[in-house]
Amino acid sequence: MTSENQKQVAAFEGEEAGAGYASPILDLLAACFLVALSIIVIIASWLLPVPGDLLTAPGLLPFFTALSLLVMALILGFSAVKRKANNNWLSGDAVSLDQSQTNRTLLLGALVGLYILSLQQLAFQHDFSVGNTFFSISAFEPVTITALTAIIHIFWRGPLWITTLVSVIWTLALSLVFQKAFNLPLPGSF
Repeated sequence: MTSENQKQVAAFEGEEAGAGYASPILDLLAACFLVALSIIVIIASWLLPVPGDLLTAPGLLPFFTALSLLVMALILGFSAVKRKANNNWLSGDAVSLDQSQTNRTLLLGALVGLYILSLQQLAFQHDFSVGNTFFSISAFEPVTITALTAIIHIFWRGPLWITTLVSVIWTLALSLVFQKAFNLPLPGSF
């Protein structure tokens, strides 16, 4: 029997509810790598020439993407240091990767490689207009939807219709932003 005083609480537990946190040393190593990568991309995007207005600079999107990655990496690093503040860095949970995690990481690398290869090999472009608005569909859309659906489905393990819907929405949103806001062609086109 349930009393009226008891409250039932639903909470999001993440993609893998029982997984818990990664070890702090792995989080700190990942944070260091991501900070270094972010700084390199920030510097490289800052050094790109700006042929016109600052809002159309080719380094604008990579700059803000790397800046947001830098902030997230710093938060990850501080979180790892905070979790391990009173313990030895090399305690029993320091570096323990199971085989399934390693296999999934290798599978992700293979899927990303296949995605890049597919964009190059299956390149096409189809132009059309809806009313007075011009659109272009290239290999980017179907290849990205397929790859993103596979990656999300493997790592999230949610229903296929949800992973497909998320992939379609994000891919079409990215396509529209790059075509209309930035006026840039997408990979997989001529």
